[in-house]
This record gives sequence, C-alpha cells and structure tokens, in this order.
Amino acid sequence: MRFYEFNSLKPQKPLTPAQARIKSLKDQAKRAQAAVKAERARQKIQAGQRELTKVESTKKMTSNSFKAQYKMNNPYSSWMTAGTYRNFNDALAAALRKKKAGAIVVRVEDGAKMVIYSS
Repeated sequence: MRFYEFNSLKPQKPLTPAQARIKSLKDQAKRAQAAVKAERARQKIQAGQRELTKVESTKKMTSNSFKAQYKMNNPYSSWMTAGTYRNFNDALAAALRKKKAGAIVVRVEDGAKMVIYSS
C-alpha cells in the first residue's frame, strides 16, 4: 500500500453490545448451517457404504463361478466360453490370455450373467 492509501482507510469503531450480539448470532447460524451440511454429507456417505456392503455380500453368495468368454473372428459372432472359474482373477487371466492370442473381444461374466469385465 502507498502512504496516501492509509489515509483513506477509516478506522472501524468497536461494535456496541447489541451489534456484537447480532454479529455473534449470525456467525453462530453460519457455523450451524455448515455443521448441518457436513452431517448430511456424512450420513449420505455412510448410507452409501452400507448399501455397497449389502450388494457385495449378496453378490459373493450368489456368484461362485465366473465365465471367461471371447469372440475370435468378428464382433458379430457368438460368444465362446474359454472356461468357468471359481474366482474372478482366474477368469480374468484366461480372458486376457485369449485376448493376447488374438481374440477381438473378451469378457468375464459372473454366475448371475452380469458382465464384470469387458475389453
């Protein structure tokens, strides 16, 4: 700041007790609104985590097999099964081996016939 800018700033007078109380109440209301917003976000995250856990636990029970499938010649041909596996990692490894061997499209399907991986 330059020297002449200091002269243009007016010193603020202290607030009266009534003004200070109003300012304090306004600040308190803003803090309360922020706390409510944060609590709603926390509850939303917690509900989402519960839902995710619920979905994952039911998925583990229903899908105990995974199919690795591929299409060799063109994307319009039918899916051919490379094998059925008890865990996702083995099925994925088989699908990626087929991809490396020249398959055009590969995918991994769970027991409920939902596509878990596609490439």
